[in-house]
Amino acid sequence: MTTNQENFKMIPPERSQSPFPEEKRVLLPPDLKPILSLEEYKARGGLKGLTKARSMGPKEVISEVKKAGLRGRGGAGFPTAIKWEGLSEDPSPAKYVVCNGSEGEPGTFKDRYLIRKNPYQLLEGILIAAHAVGARQAILGLKAKFHLEFQRIQQALCEMERANVLEAGYLEIIPGPDEYLFGEEKALLEVIDGRGAMPRILPPYMQGVRFTPTEHNPTSVNNVETMSHLPNILSRGADAFRSIGSADTPGTMIFTLCGDVKRPGMYELPLGTTLRTLLEKLGGGPANGHPFKAVFSGVANRAITPKDFDTPMDFGSLRGVGSGLGSAGFIVYDESVCMVKVALRFSGFLTAESCGQCIPCNSGCRIITSYLRKLEDGQGTQNDIDNILVECGKVTNQTRCFLPAEESALISSIVDKFPQEFHSHLSGKPCPHSRTPILAKIDDFDEWSGRFKFEDK
Repeated sequence: MTTNQENFKMIPPERSQSPFPEEKRVLLPPDLKPILSLEEYKARGGLKGLTKARSMGPKEVISEVKKAGLRGRGGAGFPTAIKWEGLSEDPSPAKYVVCNGSEGEPGTFKDRYLIRKNPYQLLEGILIAAHAVGARQAILGLKAKFHLEFQRIQQALCEMERANVLEAGYLEIIPGPDEYLFGEEKALLEVIDGRGAMPRILPPYMQGVRFTPTEHNPTSVNNVETMSHLPNILSRGADAFRSIGSADTPGTMIFTLCGDVKRPGMYELPLGTTLRTLLEKLGGGPANGHPFKAVFSGVANRAITPKDFDTPMDFGSLRGVGSGLGSAGFIVYDESVCMVKVALRFSGFLTAESCGQCIPCNSGCRIITSYLRKLEDGQGTQNDIDNILVECGKVTNQTRCFLPAEESALISSIVDKFPQEFHSHLSGKPCPHSRTPILAKIDDFDEWSGRFKFEDK
């Protein structure tokens, strides 16, 4: 299966006209056909949000975004306007806005899909954010391997520069490595500054882009989907944005659904839609006839089991059942998959992606992975299971980023929720589940077949 520039323009009729009343396409084009020119974008109402924002003072723009209740769509769900307020009040002469387009979270493809469909909306959103905080420059960090997305963004940027929407060079696109930590905001700034994806100690508002000993250059980092919501908020108003979604998390979000479901793909839904609706109505239910066993929101949150499938998908509700929304990329496993194998895949991924700066993280992740490997090989003991939980409690000590917290929450939740599967591995007998679970690190999406292509590692 391959996806090229022509392929992504082809939309099967059943996908262009959604049969699901639950879908609410606000960010995505209603017919899913990509917007291919600035003129087409303007004909659909594009740039009205930027025009309105530029007619307002920065504080008014921030106030409107705060009223809308926009929360970051990159994982943590932090209120966007609160982040901007702190930056706007900083007296530093040089401030920056950075858009995070790294998207390395397993199970997630929404940002790349959004860029393919409408890069103009993203660029307009970045410019609104830059106006709101008084940024000297705007920067988009994008993985160098995202060739189609690079092409789409660069074409849109050239058109907008020619149309004098922004000055040439004001918005810079920085290619980055194919590393999970490129998506961590402090590591992203390191890459922009010409170094490796190694998280800094200080957050971006304290040590921003191109900082010096005398200028800390405070920087706001926002995700692709977060930025893409801004044109609609400014053009249609905060009340219109709040009319969709939940009180906890207003608006829509693009959910990536992959794994053991009949209809994987990207679905834009109002926040507050239940996980069961996503799995059964839009996803079509189990793909292979086996009941669902567990769902994971990327590798950053605890396992979700069927008893919690009726939970509304917003930041507060999923946190209330001990998990989280993250970047809304859901990986689904059915009863034919061994959860020891799943834990080993996830832990192995996080171990490989640890940058090595913090010993508790780098060493702890490796130790946890080694215990899981012993269990998978039929050589584990009860001591190894106990030691996994002990190590999960220590791996987060004195670290620079959230990766070890992910390891701790994710792996301990699998052990806690599926103890019988871990104990069955103590017998020395072969695991009854022969399937190798996918890690769900998504490489591409075939628009016509509606199927993902996964990376092998």
